[in-house]
Parts: sequence; structure tokens; C-alpha cells
Amino acid sequence: MPSPTAFNIMAARIVMVAAALALTGCASTPRAHSTAPSPSGLTKVSTTLFIEPSDNPELPALPPPKVLTSPAPHVPPDAAPLPHPAEMILVVDIGTEGQVRSVMVARSTYMRELDRVALDALQQWRFEPVVHDGSAIAVRARVRVIFEARGR
Repeated sequence: MPSPTAFNIMAARIVMVAAALALTGCASTPRAHSTAPSPSGLTKVSTTLFIEPSDNPELPALPPPKVLTSPAPHVPPDAAPLPHPAEMILVVDIGTEGQVRSVMVARSTYMRELDRVALDALQQWRFEPVVHDGSAIAVRARVRVIFEARGR
């Protein structure tokens, strides 16, 4: 069992990390939003595409690329019911042709199955290429995914 001082230090660190994550989400400007029912019908999934100023530091401020295709995460019908909305942030690297090159979790739902279906779905997204100074460029963007129980 940690000492009371060690416990207080751990608790303070957890609060600081939670505050930093909350502030990260507040600094963004969402630009694209969609809401789609998952095929199971039990969960509503909404997504918002945005770019943080630190995502592409070598470039001027960019609007997010236009989404051409964005399959919604498929939540299995036997997935555990959601007592409250579950939110995650994914970081996506988009290639010069609008293809997804990589996806990373910046903020998890802490529900492995939801994180997995969101990652799988985002791998299938396609974007209009971003053009800067007359050439298509690779960019980094973020996608906020919110899973909610139907009827909320």
C-alpha cells in the first residue's frame, strides 16, 4: 500500500493528466461532423474531423480535408450496453492521394472493443487530397468519435 504522500502525488498526477487531455480537446475547432447509426442499431456513432495547430507545425493553419468516404464503426450487436457516451480521439495521417496512412489513439474510450471498431473503420476512410502551394501534401488530422446508446 503506498504511503499517503505517494498516494497524494499519484492522485495529483492523474488530475493533471485529465486536465491536460480535457484542454487538448477544447483547443480544437471542429470542421466536419457526421452522425450514423451503427449496423447493430443499439449505438449511435458521431464523428468530428478537425486539425490541431500542432498537428502540422511546418504548415500554415489548414482546414481539415474533405471526407469522401467514412464508414461508421460497426458495433457488434452483442456489445455491452453503454451506460454513458464513450468518446475517443484518433490521430490520422493522410497521404497525398487522400488515403489513410496510419491511425493512432490519442484518447481512448477505455473499452477495447469500441476502440478497435473505431480504428478499423477509420482505416477505410478516404479524403480529398490537401493541396498547398499547388501540390498535394500529406497531413495529420484528428477524428473525435462518440458512441452513444440509442434513445439518448
